[in-house]
Amino acid sequence: MTSLQQLVTPDCVILELSETEHEEVVLEMISHLSKVGKIPSGDCYLFGNAVLERESHVGTGIGSGVAIPHARVKGLKEAVVVFGRSKEGVDFDSPDNAPSHLICLMLVPEEKAAQHLQLLSELSKLFAQSEARAQLERASTAEEICGLLSTNFST
Repeated sequence: MTSLQQLVTPDCVILELSETEHEEVVLEMISHLSKVGKIPSGDCYLFGNAVLERESHVGTGIGSGVAIPHARVKGLKEAVVVFGRSKEGVDFDSPDNAPSHLICLMLVPEEKAAQHLQLLSELSKLFAQSEARAQLERASTAEEICGLLSTNFST
């Protein structure tokens, strides 16, 4: 099973998101996945709707400045993840009402429920560490962010 550190490569990192509303941030992140060739551009609308539909039922902000918008989607061949940061912060309906500055969007094939849960577990463990969150916020390059993800998941 592919791990988070294998999925988040430097081309899947957005150092500063340009959008500030959560719907637009989701679409910006999905568009980025298309630009770097991770998903077909014709599927952006479909995949964006899948994430936003899920968001309409339960916010994906987990607190402490973190959000993990995600969806299992039909027609996707393999899991894709994009990591983005927002200095201003984005309202992802977090339980602590704090804006999210670290956002990790993931799309997983509909039939891969186990992988979906595994990736959510990896992200939860990472983001539960206050020092890891601080380092991700301070990182100045996409490569540095990828290195931090690798460090936090090494066994």
